[in-house]
Amino acid sequence: MSKLLLITAIRNTLSKTYNNSHARTSSNLSVIVHRKNYTEPQHRYEPGGYHLVLPNEFYDRRYQVVRKLGSGRYSTVWLVQDTNDQSLAAMKVLVGDLSISDKKGGWDELGILKVIRDKNPQSFGYRHVCQLLDDFTHEGPNGNHICLVLEAMNLSVLDIYRSIPGAMAIPLLKRISKHVLLALQYLHEECDIIHTDIKGDNILMTGTPPEEGQLEIELKDSYLKSTTFKLSDFGAANAMANRFAEVIQPESLRSPEVIIGAEWDTKADIWNFGCLIYEFARGAKLFEPHWDNENSGMNPTQTLLSQITGLCGDFSPEFINRGRKSKLYFNDQGSLLRGAGKYTITLEDLLSRAGHSPKEVCETANFLSHMLVTDPKERWSAARLLHHPWLKSVGLHLRYSV
Repeated sequence: MSKLLLITAIRNTLSKTYNNSHARTSSNLSVIVHRKNYTEPQHRYEPGGYHLVLPNEFYDRRYQVVRKLGSGRYSTVWLVQDTNDQSLAAMKVLVGDLSISDKKGGWDELGILKVIRDKNPQSFGYRHVCQLLDDFTHEGPNGNHICLVLEAMNLSVLDIYRSIPGAMAIPLLKRISKHVLLALQYLHEECDIIHTDIKGDNILMTGTPPEEGQLEIELKDSYLKSTTFKLSDFGAANAMANRFAEVIQPESLRSPEVIIGAEWDTKADIWNFGCLIYEFARGAKLFEPHWDNENSGMNPTQTLLSQITGLCGDFSPEFINRGRKSKLYFNDQGSLLRGAGKYTITLEDLLSRAGHSPKEVCETANFLSHMLVTDPKERWSAARLLHHPWLKSVGLHLRYSV
């Protein structure tokens, strides 16, 4: 057994009770979702931090707070009712520091959302992005807080994934993939925006948010075949004209160009998304930077590069030369200084352990192989991926043509 395969096997043992018979490859996609309650760190209710929001309060003399939906590092999110038309929306209240120019560090979620909202509402991808409905600034004891009023959405894809013992059903995975790629095509080609943080909890489903305290929810087959998946949370997004962030993406989903310090663009999102789709298809992460660091003597970046080259092959000399950090990891011959040849595995080998049919394994691996290309110049775009045969069957249950 290769060490990369061993990584996957151990992660399955530690994080999931899994065996191949649990792979959900049938046409019945119904899922029982088990939700968890998360609470933001209370010490962040301080100057420059969170704003204390209470149910039944009014904001901007229009939005009445119904209940809390969630929280993140830089915001809390609340279900509100628009008293103008009684519709529901999600109000994202950013921490106070994000309203101060010299503390934002280049982040501009509001500006990004306005571009997405206004660029081309007629685009197919437009309806697969969680849209900004309104915005205002609220003054509170911890500072001025930018408030983003967004579409109210249902559960996330991460909620589904965490509730499945093993791999996600391929038909469902295809639907998610097509919808997110439509969103990325719109962002990349029409808005010139890179999301930079594509994760399961940033892909949401249309529908009314769960009731407060509702921790077990059945998502029926008919719902999963008709819901629209939307890409959300643009707090870390960069405009192509202002790629201010030096390091982007979750560590295990980080693209090779970002790792070696080469220039990155919209193709970084494609690598990120490919790693995520593999994880859903396999039931475990593709790469684990912190695997066996103590015994191997390698740091997480060295481990990650070793795993990437073991799966995708050696980096080309031309690509290595584009990275300002390359000399930290590669010698003059283009070989890794640490971990060369340590891992060897293929996508087909890994996916075959998930219980999918041989045909599904082959087709899924081929689809992923066009996203998991080390050189971004050779990596497929979202538009090109949308024409891949793996996605041909998606659209039969859609309410509009894609």
